[in-house]
Amino acid sequence: MSQGEDFRKGERREGWAVPLDAVAAFTQGASVSVAPERIEQELLSLWRRASERAQAKGAAFAVTRACQWNLIVHTHGEVELLAAKQIIDMVTESVPCRVLFLHETEEASDGGLIGDDGAPLRASVEANFRDSQSGRREIVAEEITIETPQLHSRRLPGLLRALLLPDVPTALLVGNPARDVEWLRPLCGDADRFVFDSGRLSGFAELGKVAQVLDELYGGSNGSVERMDLGWLRLWPWRLLLSSLYDAPESRAGLSSLREIVVRYVPGGEAAALLLAGWLIGRLRLVMTGTLAEDGSAQLLPGAGSAVTCPVQLRLGLCSQGRSPTGLVEVALLQGDASLSAAVCADGSGILLSSPFQPPRTQPMRGRPDAELWVAALGVGGRDPLMYEALRLGAALLLGDEIFREQQQPEVRW
Repeated sequence: MSQGEDFRKGERREGWAVPLDAVAAFTQGASVSVAPERIEQELLSLWRRASERAQAKGAAFAVTRACQWNLIVHTHGEVELLAAKQIIDMVTESVPCRVLFLHETEEASDGGLIGDDGAPLRASVEANFRDSQSGRREIVAEEITIETPQLHSRRLPGLLRALLLPDVPTALLVGNPARDVEWLRPLCGDADRFVFDSGRLSGFAELGKVAQVLDELYGGSNGSVERMDLGWLRLWPWRLLLSSLYDAPESRAGLSSLREIVVRYVPGGEAAALLLAGWLIGRLRLVMTGTLAEDGSAQLLPGAGSAVTCPVQLRLGLCSQGRSPTGLVEVALLQGDASLSAAVCADGSGILLSSPFQPPRTQPMRGRPDAELWVAALGVGGRDPLMYEALRLGAALLLGDEIFREQQQPEVRW
């Protein structure tokens, strides 16, 4: 191993061959296999020995151990794990974390046994680092990877709790909570913030299932746990631009005659369409009279405090052509004879804003990288009660509003 290599970018199999020099492997980002019952002891030893080597003259790295979060990340399959590890490499440069990967393998593998349920388990550790201004590599955080084909193993929650660092918050990141609810139940109480990604859901129905699962996991005594959707963060440009259409006093006055809301989306953008529809329903103080019809329409009525004075028709429509990093193609609000809209340009380079009360303008649009979204979810952007409202109302378009009323949390309007 040369001093300057970065083994985080290599294939993961490099770390499974036990290196002759575990400290050199650790400081260069290679995964180092450890016995599951000795993870904490091995990490302490590697950090201590790495710090001693960093003091040597001419050392190519420095050790600055830091931690703002315990971050538990669930992955399924090798492709998903490698993609998540690449994102974590970027996230930890600005938000140092103790990352615990719960990796659900696609097939059984050799390894030790945990408990009497016979679930095979293997573990590895590796370091995260960043380049300092002096040109030296600065080692700041660590990753722990626990692999098993059975995440419902009875011993897994206890093992994870033993690895959580005290005095820092814990975030749990899961792609699809509805798919993983069985093994999430014993872990959900350990999280201070729960992060999921509606952008990975397929079809309308899955968002409804996720809303129900979150209501089950984080209702009642767990209602104070913060929840954040990476898909909601992707919609930030749309929410900002749609709000800007109402900067003119004439457009705000026209809300009294709002008669139709149209949301068009590309295949795979169903969850984004529901979330944005839920946001508009909540912000405009509209009340649903039923669930979505088969044609994607629903009837809405003005609620208490609404500026709208007449019934509103909501229409969600699939656009088979076009591309959008958020899944949305167009959002239009029809009020009286006026139409205010935001639509993706034909070449996908920006969003065209149209309103009779403002000159047309095009805003550049870029898809926010997943690493940027993860950082936002771990920051103050991960505390957004409007997301709870949008998720609940979007899911209520599918399931009916009554299903969420009993467990609604008034302080966050869940």
